[in-house]
Amino acid sequence: VKWDNSNYGRATKGAAYALKGKVLLFDKQYAAAAANFEEIVNDPTGKGYGYALYASYEDLFKPTGDQSSEMIFAIQNSGGVGLDYGMPMTFYMGSRSSFGSCWNNVMASTDLADMYEYKDGRPFNWNEIVPGFNESATVKDKTFRATLSADKKTVVAYPQSKELLLEMYKQRDPRMNISLILPYTNYKGWVSNARKDCEFVVAVGTNESNGFIRNNKQWDSYLWRKFVAEYNMDGGINNRAHTPINFPLIRYADVLLMLAECYNETGKQAEAVALINQVRQRPSVNLAALNSGPSWLEARTKEQVFQRIKQERAVELAGEGHRFDDLRRWGLLMTLSNKEEYGFTGKRYFTRVVTERDYLWPIPATEIEKNEALTQNPGWD
Repeated sequence: VKWDNSNYGRATKGAAYALKGKVLLFDKQYAAAAANFEEIVNDPTGKGYGYALYASYEDLFKPTGDQSSEMIFAIQNSGGVGLDYGMPMTFYMGSRSSFGSCWNNVMASTDLADMYEYKDGRPFNWNEIVPGFNESATVKDKTFRATLSADKKTVVAYPQSKELLLEMYKQRDPRMNISLILPYTNYKGWVSNARKDCEFVVAVGTNESNGFIRNNKQWDSYLWRKFVAEYNMDGGINNRAHTPINFPLIRYADVLLMLAECYNETGKQAEAVALINQVRQRPSVNLAALNSGPSWLEARTKEQVFQRIKQERAVELAGEGHRFDDLRRWGLLMTLSNKEEYGFTGKRYFTRVVTERDYLWPIPATEIEKNEALTQNPGWD
């Protein structure tokens, strides 16, 4: 059930139950999957798993949360001189303002940012903040665009909506500002081997040496704050390719939401909602509970509860590598087919390409050669 400190990070009995439950969930064996999740959520046999939601969503993705009660199974990462055994989260999720001057190859989509609701549970709609925003790329650009001085060192003019944006961020699900670097918010950067407080200013010519966040691709896209080193982590990070923050493969919030999915599929909508509300009402998040009054919080039918599970998994598990497989499990992968991705100022940057074959992995040719009874999955010939 638990390892001693010298063996921390090895798979536990709880991790095995969680993974088995996830396999059964993907196979649509909902009752069997639920039984495995219930083993560690309810602990009916008193084994003392001790899993619980960690109070601080922000600290969960920093070294302070590495060994919290929420981590069921995580990749153990370390960093520092002589201890570079980590994953490249900062390298590929951080920007040029991050330790080692990083590449931000992985960026958060505009759709993800817009999914974060208000604290009272209302869905977010840009037109309520800036009339005409949804329909006009010109309005989008004007909402975010600042002007720099000729030498690019200072801001000559912020957009008129700057304070409106900052106030709007405060009213949204706190996980948005914890997970993403939002325009005109600050980030604790590391530039020229020293601390540098940087601002995410949307303008041509921004550079980290002048205290601005610079997107490696020069795109007007949201950047990740989650899993990205701040300053030099007090000496904890020595190499941008080795971020000393553990990466969760399965954590307790994920299990609660998977169990909610099982309950919803077996007619237990009230039980499913109770689990979703646990995740929504983590002390540092504290969103309005579902079914607590206003119409926008209604979740009583199977479809309503499913939509809430889909929403909650997107924002709670953002950047943790679950969404693609979630969409596969739900039969919704083709909603990404030919989906055009835009920056927040309305510029189109690329079109996603997925096909039906992506529902299944290809079977390796070496396995087919070993077993002539195997046939390749559709579309991978």
